[in-house]
Amino acid sequence: MNNKIILMLPDGTEIENNSIKFIHLNGKNNTVRIKVDDVSAFEKQKGLLIAVFGENNIINIGKVFYPVNDTIGLTGLTINIGNPPEDTIDPGVNRYANNCKIDIGDNIIFCGARLFLQDDNSSISIGDDCMFSWGIDVWCTDVHTITDLEGNPLNFGKSIEIGNHVWVGKDVKVGKNTKISDDSIVGWGSIVTKKFEQSNVILAGNPAKIVKENINWNFRDLQNYQIYRQNFCSQKTSNPD
Repeated sequence: MNNKIILMLPDGTEIENNSIKFIHLNGKNNTVRIKVDDVSAFEKQKGLLIAVFGENNIINIGKVFYPVNDTIGLTGLTINIGNPPEDTIDPGVNRYANNCKIDIGDNIIFCGARLFLQDDNSSISIGDDCMFSWGIDVWCTDVHTITDLEGNPLNFGKSIEIGNHVWVGKDVKVGKNTKISDDSIVGWGSIVTKKFEQSNVILAGNPAKIVKENINWNFRDLQNYQIYRQNFCSQKTSNPD
């Protein structure tokens, strides 16, 4: 069916391995590319699950960390394009999604997030240096259909764009046709329903809105960040050039 799973090594070597047990490609002409440091270690990891139902879908994943800890509920990263057959509304019918694309950058941690696309030609892009807590849903679809009174569908999913260095807090939900710009934070339990073009902001609430501007963030906790900053400033003072 011309489905491909390609592992990209640090030296630029690409290895095709279509038998990875946690990546399921159903349909044809689907491609998954993932950066890995070590093929054997990657094949044994538990924090990633990808399921694709459809045609001509592309998933590109950079250097990503997906920790799993059952004690505190960390589940890593789950990606769904399309959906397996339903046994309720349409028994035995697949929900196919075609020509979708997911791009995920480098140096990202997913503690517990699900990315879901079900509308044809939809996309999700995530930049570099992002941090995702757990209980997070990023859904570029409503799954079910909203129509006008003549039966014409209204709620197509097109894209979700998450910029570089974005921190998404616990239990956040990001809906279709939205944008979160660089160096921003989305607060706990927020629901993002529109595009935010402004960078360096905190978004919070349902629906999310800008609650603070001119901010940035660092992955270190407060104590270690202050030590890091003090050391950095000391080095800069002693080496002004």
